[in-house]
Amino acid sequence: MFEKNNLRWLVLFAIIFALITYYFGLFIDLTGDAGKYAAIAKNIFIDGDFINLKIHGDPYDQKPPLLFWLSTLGFHTFGLTNFGYKFFAVLYALIGVFATYKLAESLYNKRSGIIAAITIFTSQIYFLYCMDVHTDTILQANVAFALWQLHDYLKKRKTLNFILAFVGIGLAMMSKGPIGGAVPAFALGTHLLLKGDFKEIFKPKWIIGIAIALLTASPALIGLYNQFGLEGIKFFFITNNVGRITGNYVGSNTDYIFYLHTILYIYAPWSFLLVGSLFLEFRSLIKNKFKHDEYFTFGGIWIFFIILSIAKGKAPNYLFILIPLFTALLSKWIDWIFTNGTKKLRNIFENLQISMVGLSWIVLLSFMIYLFPTDQFAYWTLVLVILIMTIYIYTRKNIVWIKLFVPGMLIITLINFYLNTQVLPYTFQYQSSIAATRTFNKDASDDAVLYNYNYEQFELFFYGKNEAVHIKDWEMLNKAAHTPNSWIFCYEPGLEDIKSMNTPIDTIYTFKHRGMNRVGIQFILPETREKSLKNTYLVKTK
Repeated sequence: MFEKNNLRWLVLFAIIFALITYYFGLFIDLTGDAGKYAAIAKNIFIDGDFINLKIHGDPYDQKPPLLFWLSTLGFHTFGLTNFGYKFFAVLYALIGVFATYKLAESLYNKRSGIIAAITIFTSQIYFLYCMDVHTDTILQANVAFALWQLHDYLKKRKTLNFILAFVGIGLAMMSKGPIGGAVPAFALGTHLLLKGDFKEIFKPKWIIGIAIALLTASPALIGLYNQFGLEGIKFFFITNNVGRITGNYVGSNTDYIFYLHTILYIYAPWSFLLVGSLFLEFRSLIKNKFKHDEYFTFGGIWIFFIILSIAKGKAPNYLFILIPLFTALLSKWIDWIFTNGTKKLRNIFENLQISMVGLSWIVLLSFMIYLFPTDQFAYWTLVLVILIMTIYIYTRKNIVWIKLFVPGMLIITLINFYLNTQVLPYTFQYQSSIAATRTFNKDASDDAVLYNYNYEQFELFFYGKNEAVHIKDWEMLNKAAHTPNSWIFCYEPGLEDIKSMNTPIDTIYTFKHRGMNRVGIQFILPETREKSLKNTYLVKTK
């Protein structure tokens, strides 16, 4: 695909640079959902129960176990570390790059597959959720695999593709529940329906496929039934999903265009190209009165996108499941534009990408000069090298593909390299639960107990050298406060509660705190960063 000249090494350099950046992301501390998932995987690692999931001693029903199994494998291989938690999940996600390549190749052609692999591998959402590993990190890989196998089955009618497709759907359900089957179902159903292939829709073989998917996902269902009975099965299929849409279970976001503006930054540096590709796709559908070669991407993307948009539970990672299909659609139009499109259209897309690269450079320099400044020579040398390479590429002729992709690959990787090696290690010092746990691990005796009191996250349960205890009520707090050698982590109201009990206190450790799962503009701006912090405390009793 890339022009056969001595500049192809730039593509290899960009790929190696991205892999190095992914590697550094494996060492970043865990918080929010990742901290919770690591704590669950730690429980599996310690007690060996892969089916009946628990968090701080209580049965857990929120997510299926596939991510926790991968993390447990990482703990057995690399120890109870950030690296151990992330390694196999990130490897799984990178295999998803190959699945996206094969999906686009199956839908269109090999060149589209290469474009898809490059763009998803160097997209901001991939960098972000391979550093902050969520269930969506492996979900999208399984969905991409299932979609690839489903489309290959429709083309070739091979039984193996059919079986693998529904195994992939089952693994997607093992990643994050029934939504793992929703996108493939919407893609397949819409394609067959709009193609008018009604006989195919009602063939009994799909029941066999559903059975394969459910069998693959059965460990999740067995664990839920063991701990919650039929209510656990209902939660898996209905409560957890419908409740997030209605807001009855979780969520209160009524911004119906949340994902439209989210994708502009979460899919950088390819978001402008994606917007242009979506415009061309809709224009083509309307011009041809919805007569199209395939409706796989249309149904797979837009039905679920509308559901996400009206749901009251919203988060950027929820969009990850659609990224393989968005990427495949992007690859289709980029391939067409730069092989068969008019010069005017090529110029428009080239200028869109140059604009995105320029904005990305502004973002990087804002971080390095103002928001989280550095005077380290090595960083500025790297910036200079990448800038010279970018200018060199843009001043060369007859390297259309390299000019379109490599500058974007370089700048987004450079931004994330700076984040993973400089910004995030600095900001995570304010995730005080981790600092407090490390203080406990260093200073507490082996028989000491670490308690969590009214702190909403789960880092203590992963990082603590001893199993942390969650204080659920006033009686438990009173008992812990009057037990010698208790270490209680809390906010300021919790400290006042402890003092009100006339607790015999040995030491109070004070930490500056800002939760890294929701940093906010006040924390990002240097002049207001200190004001955004609040105190947390680690109280050691006598």
